[in-house]
Amino acid sequence: MDQWERRRVALLLAMVLLVTACVRVEIQRPRAVESEFAVPTPVQRATLPTPQAKSTSPLRRAAAEGGAASRSLFRLRMPPATAVAITRLGIDVPVVEVVSVRDEHGWHWPVPRDAAAHLVGTANPGEPGNIAITGHVDTEQGPGVFWRLLEVKPGDEVTVWSAAGTFVYRVTEIQVVPEDDRSVLRQTGYELLTLVTCVPDGRYDRRLVVRAEPVRPAMAQQQ
Repeated sequence: MDQWERRRVALLLAMVLLVTACVRVEIQRPRAVESEFAVPTPVQRATLPTPQAKSTSPLRRAAAEGGAASRSLFRLRMPPATAVAITRLGIDVPVVEVVSVRDEHGWHWPVPRDAAAHLVGTANPGEPGNIAITGHVDTEQGPGVFWRLLEVKPGDEVTVWSAAGTFVYRVTEIQVVPEDDRSVLRQTGYELLTLVTCVPDGRYDRRLVVRAEPVRPAMAQQQ
């Protein structure tokens, strides 16, 4: 084989090697790209924590907001009444907190004989709402703490004490309602004092209701 033939063979071998190398590069390039940007399998995706937005249902959100509002209202509430007096009538009695109970006679408030009762669930002196205080007109032992409430007149002043100070109200309305009329205990959007006792007619199926509004300015007089 002469020199020219040897050059042709060498050139042919070089071309073959060059083509083989290019083919290998083209075959490996897609594999390398696929390995780098491949979508993970479900198992691999599960191992990567993905933060999720927490959703709150409208009911739960309303309950949470309502709970916050209730806690704020509770912190702002005034202390309950501890005594009530109507000087012109000689009424001056302590006031105790009484919750409603249910027995064979239905729902009622067990009012003590020697004190007036502030109905728990109604407003306290100095805050918006209906402040309901009731007392017996008479008892088995004699006249009750609200016996002389029957003589009340519009314009009479009613003084209520609590741990926050002294609150003064003026009688604006007097009415008689059936004993099952609970509308007089409904809450109001403004401060209102309601005094309740029985009408001593032998039947005790009617109630004397006395309404009184705060003397302006409606502020406690600190003791």
